Amino acid sequence: MHFRKLYVIGNGFDLWHEVPSEYKHFRDYVRNVDYELYEAIETYIPADAKWNDLEAALAEPDIDGIIDDLGHFMPSYGAEDWSDAGHHDFQFEVDRLVERLSYQLLVRFAEWVRAIPIPTPEMATKRLTTIDPAATFLTFNYTSTLSDLYAVPDAHVLHIHGRASQQDDDLILGHAWNPVQRKSLNERPDIEEIDTRLMEANTILDVYFSKTFKPSDRLIRDNQAYFNGLRAIDTVHVLGHSLSDVDRAYIEALLKEPSVAAAKWHIACREEKDRPEKHGRLVALGVNPQLITTALWTDY
Repeated sequence: MHFRKLYVIGNGFDLWHEVPSEYKHFRDYVRNVDYELYEAIETYIPADAKWNDLEAALAEPDIDGIIDDLGHFMPSYGAEDWSDAGHHDFQFEVDRLVERLSYQLLVRFAEWVRAIPIPTPEMATKRLTTIDPAATFLTFNYTSTLSDLYAVPDAHVLHIHGRASQQDDDLILGHAWNPVQRKSLNERPDIEEIDTRLMEANTILDVYFSKTFKPSDRLIRDNQAYFNGLRAIDTVHVLGHSLSDVDRAYIEALLKEPSVAAAKWHIACREEKDRPEKHGRLVALGVNPQLITTALWTDY
């Protein structure tokens, strides 16, 4: 099938439909069901008060704070109560925290996403009038809003980060800072002088960055057939996607297809004042400014 119209869908699409899918809703969920995880994120991950920037913040954990707060598990070898049995206590506690901020975070995230209520066509208070179910959709959302409200066939939608309706789908959440490109915490001039226990903890913390990394390049490769199938696209609609750096790789992958790069791009804005910023973000990602049109959600 040769699609001529492409929709790029982000969380703003669900929010416009009054779906409670903001990260602040996830924050409230975690606070209620797993206070240890909530406290760990609040303490060591520099997300804002509403966790709006949670994904990007995962790349910047407070390493010094982690080492300082858990340092009492690494007493001096000369301490009166020192015992060989406690040689790995510090590393164990660091590993527990890393598991909480990586694996356990994803577990809670998947639980929350799969419980998000999606309005039925009868209950929806808002509907867009111009959505074309015959188009193709690249969605960064996990929800079934497109199929439930607009009867978009599953075959027309690529859920690049997984589908909540598929219990065996891995739901992708993470930062965009490739761990291969970052320096190990043990790459330091005084490495021969630091405690072996700290070296081992640093290795564990290095692994944290891999566990919380969003593997965009792999996801693009795994779905290359989808991107190759966009050769007839002449119109792109961006609905509710923030165009942030954490998803830059996907937009760049779209623009590698000549037809998509030459297409007319339309981006939805909540308010008039948002038009320049949205336009500028598309230009920064490589879209020809002369091909960009901004529109209010009410125009859709």
